[in-house]
Amino acid sequence: MARKMNISQLRAYVDSQLVANQFNGSFEAHELSMQKYLKLLREAAERFKFFELSQVSRSKNKKADAISKLAALTFSHFQKQVWVEELPHKSIDGSLIDAAIEEVQPNWMDPLIHYFCNNILPGDKKEARLVCERSPMYVIENDVLYRKSYLGPLMRCVGPAEAATIVEEVHSGSCALHSGYKTIAAKIMRMGYFWPTLYRDVAQIVKRCKSCQRHAPQNRNQDMI
Repeated sequence: MARKMNISQLRAYVDSQLVANQFNGSFEAHELSMQKYLKLLREAAERFKFFELSQVSRSKNKKADAISKLAALTFSHFQKQVWVEELPHKSIDGSLIDAAIEEVQPNWMDPLIHYFCNNILPGDKKEARLVCERSPMYVIENDVLYRKSYLGPLMRCVGPAEAATIVEEVHSGSCALHSGYKTIAAKIMRMGYFWPTLYRDVAQIVKRCKSCQRHAPQNRNQDMI
């Protein structure tokens, strides 16, 4: 997230004395798994102009420690929602290589990319005006188009083919979320993806899904009438 926000100087805190001292060189990493984690951490630190990892006492880190354990605990009395990202694989196990998705051409991203890269607008005046109006909400980083968000990191823009794969994965794949279309769409954006018809595409999938309709909230007042 810090790299996507173009942050060049970062100071991080951890309550583990072992991790902090291994990174700073005071301790040596003897276990193979710790050596792999240490290597990944140092590679990530080199991407910043300044990076510092400091230890804080566990007594001063209670809130962060509690949030990190929410995935394994149940707090039914909490009224506020706390979003937890579950990591199915260890970062040291190596990254998974997905099959390349052949994207549909042309797609909705092309006018924005041409405008940013070549300063070329569509020939139609109405489409050209829309591109100019929407352009402040987008940015290109490393030849990839991103959508800016108000409170979160940049969201990578995807075409129709990749969008269909993402919706299918979140709805019925390993993520398996049978819920309302707004909840599924919000999860997709938290994962860092965006396309203009996101809500409409998810709504169509939910309407065709029997499990989603079975577990959908019921309007009890309407049933009483």
